[in-house]
Amino acid sequence: MTDPEGRAKPQSNPSDIDELGRKLDQINAKRKTVAEPAQASASNMAEGLKYASEFSAAVLVGAALGWGVDKLTGITPFGLLGGLFLGLCAGVLNVVRAAKEGMDGSGEDLPPNELYEDDDA
Repeated sequence: MTDPEGRAKPQSNPSDIDELGRKLDQINAKRKTVAEPAQASASNMAEGLKYASEFSAAVLVGAALGWGVDKLTGITPFGLLGGLFLGLCAGVLNVVRAAKEGMDGSGEDLPPNELYEDDDA
């Protein structure tokens, strides 16, 4: 068959269309059942700046305390070096702890994405 402009109309089998519709309905139902993670109120840039500020603050506080120990005790380079080391350790722990909270800030792990898991397993 042709349309009024002389082009051939594609022949479609109604059973093929029904089967495709069923498959699309199954996919849409599966998507709706997967829990969507809550939208983070901050952008990814804000999250990165939060981590950087937590890390920097810990290092600066550790360096300041080490410098204070140097001034009080007179062990000039060692207090600052120890404070820097402890600040670095505290900064890494802060960033890891903040990253474990997840992007939604609930403190719970985000649900796995079940859309891409293999159905045969």
